[in-house]
Formats: sequence, structure tokens, C-alpha cells
Amino acid sequence: MLGGGIIGCALAEELARWGQRVLVLERGRIGAEASSAAAGILSSQMDLPGPGPFFELCQAARRMYRGWVRHLERAAGRSVGFHQDGILYLAATRREAGRMVQRVRWQRARGLPAERWSAAEIRRREPAVDGRFVCGFFFPTEAQLDNGALMDVLAAACRLAGAVLREHTGVRRVLVSRGRVRGVATDRGQIDAPVVVNCLGSWADMGGRFPVRLPVEPARGQILVFQGPRGLFRRTLISERAYAVQRRDGRLLVGSTIERAGFEKALTLGGIHSILSGACRLSSALERCPLVDAWAGFRPRTPDGLPSMGKTSVEGLYVATGHFRHGILLAPITARLMGQLILRGHSSFDLSAFSPSRFQPVLRSTGRLRG
Repeated sequence: MLGGGIIGCALAEELARWGQRVLVLERGRIGAEASSAAAGILSSQMDLPGPGPFFELCQAARRMYRGWVRHLERAAGRSVGFHQDGILYLAATRREAGRMVQRVRWQRARGLPAERWSAAEIRRREPAVDGRFVCGFFFPTEAQLDNGALMDVLAAACRLAGAVLREHTGVRRVLVSRGRVRGVATDRGQIDAPVVVNCLGSWADMGGRFPVRLPVEPARGQILVFQGPRGLFRRTLISERAYAVQRRDGRLLVGSTIERAGFEKALTLGGIHSILSGACRLSSALERCPLVDAWAGFRPRTPDGLPSMGKTSVEGLYVATGHFRHGILLAPITARLMGQLILRGHSSFDLSAFSPSRFQPVLRSTGRLRG
């Protein structure tokens, strides 16, 4: 397994429980990149503009999430702070409201709960929200968790299942011979393996050294953390300009930007200003909350915004990356389906819409890769 983020670790834990020998290679620390930099919002409805395979994949993830979390918590003996409090989308203009009305309509037709709240109802149910909003849309089945705690629990569950997590080990090349994967060359030596899964997130293309074309780029996101009074917000709040998610200890994660900045992991004046401007429109109470932390991270994004999951043209070489803003949500379903694909040759969910072949991959080399 290449990459020790939430996707790589979730798949490693799944395969290890199925009796497979699994080695996870991580160039830094387990879960130290996008998996820890996220806000832990589990949105399977609110931000999905239309029906289709990706929407159905998110619904499948939502259905299995609570059970997956309970399994991990039992294995590791620690909570990940999973709470199904819902998401309240706040529409500042009639245009935003109209767009969300359409979204709610087709989701309700599929039997999914969604409510429209008036401006007065927003103030009654979320007293701290004092910005000017036309109306709100509440999605009650959406959830949140502490993704940092989730990564700690997931890593512990991996080890308990028998997977080996090897940190500070960078992968230099995937070794291919006669159209079949043979292993990987790392900065600590060569490792032979009949199956290799690329879960490297924003680094999945390996600087052009991955055997097939895999266009994934980093989308930088900046997040600010404030310490607020507990219970300031009862739900996760999202507008077109900012979001705010509050942990049970009072911490408020406020974000976020989506920037094409390469691999420059930096907090910028422009990014901070954008977040603060949007946050202050949510609630004036945020102006009195002290700033306690801030960070930037990279979300792996493909050209069409969909994850890349499935087989490649190289036998034994698989891909599970490009989950963009839904990596935390999609981890358990990705692990389940990729595990089925690797061990059985097929999965219970049609992954053709997410196949790496949609990027017209070609084998760049046989035998030893260049570079």
C-alpha cells in the first residue's frame, strides 16, 4: 500500500482482516497530510449537485459509516467523536437558495431528508447565527467527527489486524516487468510485491514516475481554529463563503480555501482574509473567539473532480486516490470495494465511472522505470 492516509490505512485494515499480508509505506507520518488537515465534515448530500454514480457512492459510504466507526472504536478502545448533528446550509442570496431548492427536490424524490428553514427559523434554531441569510437548508443525516482522532484509531486498528505500517519510507519507483507489477523501490531498499495500490493522494502521479497516466493535483485548503464557548453552534454551518464546525470541547474549525498553488503548503494573507470575511458573515460571535491554531493542507483533485479507483493497465497495480473533499467520508466504502476488487476481481458497486482508464493511461515503461 503506497500512502498512509485515511484511504491507504482503511484499505490496509480491510485487507488485513481478510487475512492478507499488508505493508503500508508512508514517506512521513501516518495520516499527517490531508487526512489530518481536513475538518472532519461528513457530507453525503449537501454539496452534491446532482444524482449519479458519485452520489450513490457517497450514500453507500454514509450507510456503512456508523458501523465502521464502531468497529474501529472497539478495536482501538477510543472514541473518534462521531456525531450526526446535520449540516445547515445558509443561503445569502435568492440565487443560492434557488440552486439549493433544486438539490433538495431531487434528493427528496430519492427518499432523503432535507428541510428548508426560514430566516426566522434559522435564528430560533441557531441563535448565534446573526448574518443576513435569505433562508437555510438543513440536512439532518450529515455528520462530523474528529479526523485526527480517527487516524489514530484507524492506525491502531491496522496494527491489531496485522498490517505493518512503515513510516518515513519514500517510494521512488513502481517496478514493472512484462506488464505486471513486481514491487517498489524505496529510499530504504527494494520491496517485492505481487499487488501494489497507489493511495498517495496529491502525490499519486509520483512526479510523472507512476507507470500509468494519473492526473491528480493538490488543491490547497487553509483552515483556522478558534476556541469558542461550547455549544455556540448546534450544527455544522456552511455558506458559499465559509464553513464552521464545532467540536464538543468548543474548538471551532473555520474554513476553507480551494487553491491551485502546487505543493506550497502555506497560510497566506489572502486565504486568511477570505476565511475571516466569510466567517464573520456567519456570526458576529466569532469576532470574540481567540485564534488557537491554523494550518494548510492538500486535497487530491482529478480533472473531473471524481476519485480514481480501480485496476490499471498493469496487472496487479491498482489506484485509490483523488477523493478531493470527500476522502474522510469515502474511506470505508473505498476500502470495502477495493478490497473486493483486489481479492475477487470484481466489486459489489460498479466502479467504471471512477476507473483510472478514463484518463487514457498508457504504460510508460516496461521493467525498471525511468528516474
